[in-house]
Amino acid sequence: MLPEKYKTDLEKLINIAKNYREGTLSNSLFSDVVVSLPGIDQIDGGVNLCKKYILDKGVLLVNGDDEVEEIEDETNYVDLIKPYDVTQVDISPKPLSLDMIIARLENDEIDLMPDFQRKAGLWSPEKKSQLIESLLLRIPLPAFYFDGSNNNKWVVIDGLQRLTALKEFFVDESLCLSGLEFLKDLNGTNMKDMPRSYIRRMKETQIITYIINPGAPVNLKYNIFKRINTGGLVLEPQEIRHALYQGFATEYLKALANEDIFKKATGYSIKTDRMLDREFVLRFLSFYELGVSEYKGSIDLFLNAGMEKINLEYTEEYAEGMREVFDTVLNTSIEIFGRYAFRRMPDFNKRRPISKALFEAWTSILARYPKEKLKQLVNRKQNLLDRYVIMCSSDEDFIESIGSGKISSVKKRFEKIENLVSEVIGQ
Repeated sequence: MLPEKYKTDLEKLINIAKNYREGTLSNSLFSDVVVSLPGIDQIDGGVNLCKKYILDKGVLLVNGDDEVEEIEDETNYVDLIKPYDVTQVDISPKPLSLDMIIARLENDEIDLMPDFQRKAGLWSPEKKSQLIESLLLRIPLPAFYFDGSNNNKWVVIDGLQRLTALKEFFVDESLCLSGLEFLKDLNGTNMKDMPRSYIRRMKETQIITYIINPGAPVNLKYNIFKRINTGGLVLEPQEIRHALYQGFATEYLKALANEDIFKKATGYSIKTDRMLDREFVLRFLSFYELGVSEYKGSIDLFLNAGMEKINLEYTEEYAEGMREVFDTVLNTSIEIFGRYAFRRMPDFNKRRPISKALFEAWTSILARYPKEKLKQLVNRKQNLLDRYVIMCSSDEDFIESIGSGKISSVKKRFEKIENLVSEVIGQ
């Protein structure tokens, strides 16, 4: 029997499915909500009870892997950042005792990026414990990689899960060892239970670290992140940007992505656990602030520039003004397209995945019109929809442009949508 306290959140999911998703709900959204329900993991079959409750209300759970339509990137990112001065690639090997890493963890001098919701990559208590066992057995640990641009706050490039385990054991003293393979007598113990000789042995362990020193260009560091990060769950591009461009931009993207209007306009179909929702917001801001003319063929470089631009622009007035523009655009999109906003048309019987290409184009183009013009567009929405459906079904140049990251394709879809909007408003 499912406890009543869980039904409020489940009813909200049912409401989303029936009002915005034609009676379907992605498994990713269902899982994201259910696993966060307090105490659900302590109820025998709790997740299955929640699933049954949803299904009994007529909601169909679907695979969410195709919820977002990606853009094919045919550009060689590395070619775009060359030539560069090889002396700027300054990565130093630095042997340290584990005690020095622990000291940085104790003093919050290593950014463990708590904002990353990397649920699928979190180590189990047993795996964390076996890392501690490796230290006791004097088994060498793999190398750690850090961005040391700010010596007071290293950023983890590779080794996040190992550092998290070390922090939980040595600093938080919250990890109780379990699943040990050789030192089974220590199962159930924690840091406080360890003999002094064991603590000394672990803290004196020599580890290898590689530090990216100050001075490396940000885009080059971005490429280094992509090459080096090899953990159990490799960082997504937006997660790398989050690490490299700390400041107003990182918090602002989070705030806009958390707005109800953004979730409603995108049909509650964009996953949040790997910052994909923040990437969508960044795509709008980047094309709106920089303009499509600044797009040079690499969405990575373009969005990096967008993060830098947002950080430089920070004022309270900017934040509030841009939020108002964003909200207005999303409301307009809902009024015109409803549940089909930012998706290919004309298939009104089966909603297609949300498209990154259409989202960035429609939002940044509509954002350039004053509110009175957008109201005109809403009043003439049937005309716009009729013409847009024809464009999506018969205009081969436009159809082909939606799936490509080529400069010509990006400019083509922007040009087509801009012309459509201006013609409808100009009538």
